[in-house]
Amino acid sequence: MGGQVGDRYRQGTAGQATVGVVLMIALVVLGSTVVFALGDRALADTERQSDIERSQQAMTLFDSQTSQVALSESDRQTVRFGRTSGSYSVDPDAGEISIINVDRNDDETDDDGDDDPNAGGAANDDEYILEPTTLGAAVYENGDRTIAYQGGGVWQLSPGDASRMISPPEFHYRAQTLTLPVVQVTGDGSAAGSAQAVVSKGDFRARPVYPNASETFDLAGGEQFLNPVQNGSIIVRIESEYADAWGTYFEERTDGNVTYPADGVVAVELVSLAQIGEFDMPLEGGAVTVNGAAGAHSVERDNAGKTAFSIRLRPDDADSADFSNLQWSLYAEEGNHHFEMHLKKAGSGEGCASGTVGDTGVKAHLTIYYSWNGGTDYHGWKTDTPIDAECEDLNGDGDYEIYLDATFVDDDDGDGVYDDGDETDDVELEYQSLSSGDLEQFNPNGDLSTSGNGNLRDLDGHQDSPVGDWEPVSPDPGDPTTLVADQLVNHYFAELPEEFDLTVDDKNSDTTNEKASSGTFYNSGNGRYVTYLHVTTNQIEVEISD
Repeated sequence: MGGQVGDRYRQGTAGQATVGVVLMIALVVLGSTVVFALGDRALADTERQSDIERSQQAMTLFDSQTSQVALSESDRQTVRFGRTSGSYSVDPDAGEISIINVDRNDDETDDDGDDDPNAGGAANDDEYILEPTTLGAAVYENGDRTIAYQGGGVWQLSPGDASRMISPPEFHYRAQTLTLPVVQVTGDGSAAGSAQAVVSKGDFRARPVYPNASETFDLAGGEQFLNPVQNGSIIVRIESEYADAWGTYFEERTDGNVTYPADGVVAVELVSLAQIGEFDMPLEGGAVTVNGAAGAHSVERDNAGKTAFSIRLRPDDADSADFSNLQWSLYAEEGNHHFEMHLKKAGSGEGCASGTVGDTGVKAHLTIYYSWNGGTDYHGWKTDTPIDAECEDLNGDGDYEIYLDATFVDDDDGDGVYDDGDETDDVELEYQSLSSGDLEQFNPNGDLSTSGNGNLRDLDGHQDSPVGDWEPVSPDPGDPTTLVADQLVNHYFAELPEEFDLTVDDKNSDTTNEKASSGTFYNSGNGRYVTYLHVTTNQIEVEISD
């Protein structure tokens, strides 16, 4: 009996062991299958990611070599993409670009009534500079991921993500100037695995779009397509599946108002900020260009309590203790408009020889001159109290260096008004007749504007714009009339044309080191946009094959 029980027990345990072994083998096989499956997927994902990264590099190389053809540096280029699991093709119908001059009649009213010039094409008060033009694209596809060359840039599109830029397009907007060679991709062909592209110009040549004297606007007097564009503003509109990436580029790399009026559409309005900011002083004969100051007192900052226009001058020898015979000017000559701001050394002092920070005893008088009729009549202003030069260790070498800071427009009292005359530290100037020694560029041999001379010209409004709170002023040398530089600079800049150059004149004394000098200039503009366009269409042919 006991033996039978023992036999049955041993048989039972043996059966259980067999089942356990089978289950263990099954689990091992299943686990191995899962591991191999996951490993295969991970390997496939890794290989695809590697393919995409290689294709990014290949498309960037394609971009570089294609630009040589598009910009006429080469007639033909061959690009080998290398082996990949994806495919390459040409899509000549992909994407569209247009350039629109919005509010061409310059009445600041959206005459077509849609209140959204970015939403569509030109209508009523808008005109096309470049009508809707196909961009085309050279495209790499790998599953649901796409890399494309379009408009001179390389873009990537992945599922669930916004498109992003790999390399920037041929779109350059800086200092109110747009340089835009519109690269149009034509051609055909496709290839998987290993592929190459032959890029050529064929019979195509770059076509000038703007400026182009043979083209004219329909509105605003039928003016030619010439720079600058002063009526309305300029909008560049892109329709593309990579519109989000185009928009990011516009937002990060340009001064412009960017909108997304529809899916797959981005528009950028080219805005002249009319602000130079801090600048290195131009050399003798060089200039700072001022835009958008005409018609309003617009030399100002967006925030209160700042400096809008100032300069710092250093002597010709950076380690000099003195300015020697300082005579230095910024001037503008635009037709009959003559304007000059002149700094001339007044007296002498120890300079930095005393070895102390602060006042040096070296001073300079400021003279402001303006003529509206080529010098026949003029306004003349000069400081009674000269501007002090100062000493400081500017370069950390342990020695004191002299410098002259002249602040022309600021808001010391923080009230947000940059053309008032009630700030204690403003530079005051008195109205008076000038002599040739007071200026560097112009000879004030005309008549000072006075009621007695019968040529009185008030300081009042500009081009029908609202005047400053302190205007009008009838200048009188006998009274006498005193104003501050903040008021005079804002007034005379508003009298000058929409754009003018402030040119450096140091030729008679040559005692200023412009390379070591600097300035600050901010201008809010008058609400209109002045834009320079350099636009061409540059067509290329791309043939893709194995």
